[in-house]
Amino acid sequence: MERYKFFYGWKIVAASAIILAVSLGMYKTTSVFIKPVCESLGFGRSEFTLHRTIITLTNAFIVPVYGMAIKRFGVKKVLLIGASMLSLVTIGYSFANHLWHFYVLAFIYGIFYSAAHFMIIGILINCWFKDKREFATGLAYSGSGLGGAIMIPVVSRAIELVNWRFAYRFMGVLALAALIPITLFFVKDKPEDVGLKPYTLPREETGEEKQTKRSAFNMSLHESFQTSRFWLLSTAFFLISAFAAATNTHSTPYLSDIGYPTAMVSAVISVFMVFLTIGKIILGAVYDRFGTMAGNALVAISSLIFPVAALLSHLPVFPWIYAVSVGLANCGLSVPLSLLITRHFGFKDYPMIFSIFTMITALGASISVPLMGAAYDYSGSYRPAWIALFVLSVIISVCLAASEVIYRREVRDSLVSSKHNFSTSPSNPAGK
Repeated sequence: MERYKFFYGWKIVAASAIILAVSLGMYKTTSVFIKPVCESLGFGRSEFTLHRTIITLTNAFIVPVYGMAIKRFGVKKVLLIGASMLSLVTIGYSFANHLWHFYVLAFIYGIFYSAAHFMIIGILINCWFKDKREFATGLAYSGSGLGGAIMIPVVSRAIELVNWRFAYRFMGVLALAALIPITLFFVKDKPEDVGLKPYTLPREETGEEKQTKRSAFNMSLHESFQTSRFWLLSTAFFLISAFAAATNTHSTPYLSDIGYPTAMVSAVISVFMVFLTIGKIILGAVYDRFGTMAGNALVAISSLIFPVAALLSHLPVFPWIYAVSVGLANCGLSVPLSLLITRHFGFKDYPMIFSIFTMITALGASISVPLMGAAYDYSGSYRPAWIALFVLSVIISVCLAASEVIYRREVRDSLVSSKHNFSTSPSNPAGK
């Protein structure tokens, strides 16, 4: 590839990080609205938070449509429509006076949620990068954690100084002002649109190891369904999404329940958010530098550590270990998803396969949060839930390891078969 002083794809990465920071930052502020909205309008907390479940479930069933929409219209058009609708719905919340208002708006929000989410950004990054894709994905996805870390205190302050209606309007106007110009002026669907090619390192810099990291398969959605690797990975990501949603929701009340003061709980959650941000960059760099097995191992180890640290969090050092490990483990829902789909199934039907995985992860998230709450209500403790999450983490580790072992075996068998066919070909005298 021709060398450029600055590859435009890195602007795509920066734009993607900002898009995720704003769009997911808005979504992560749900918790700060619970108390003021319920007190203002007289809702029960479970009644109000049901609107988030409506978003999740609606997104889960609508997301396969995005795979087809992206193939037909491209990333930029889908992003523009989605960003506009998410912003307008957020402003719409500020005018709601009844529960059904929130539920209807949540249904609309759920329809457009994936239009400015990990899936569409993952597809965009995959178009722009052949090499350094893992690192670029980690950088782009890091915006999601950063957005939550910034938006939550800012929106909380807006509610405190004015009211919750103003905070919704503030977020919606901010999203319109940020997402629309960035998408219009910086997002390009493909490098060919600006006369470039996907980012590729010179051959002498890639080496054999880089070549082996690229997909050996190029499957349709139907073909991917017929592989054991698809079901192993779908199981792993379903369970990762389950613990990610559960820990995002229940970490704060758990630490408070075991006796830590509010300042300590806030500090631990802040560390959690920091590692949810930088963890994506770290994980992307590990996948890029050391390969798939190392990246999967980091996700698996972090997933195994955090439930144990949670169970031992009555000891002062373990809340911090929990914050670091759960932050890294939660990154397993974002960075590895697009990378492993590309590795295992190629680009032939990438948007559709990605949309199916996104639907699977949305279902995992929608189920786990109420189940963890129910476990607490039934037992009066989060201990059974942490034990269950440890068991799920063991299953995740097995699924990730098994999928990679099977992939390598199938690649090896494919190479052996190709060499054998070539050597016995009539046009190859050496095979005689």
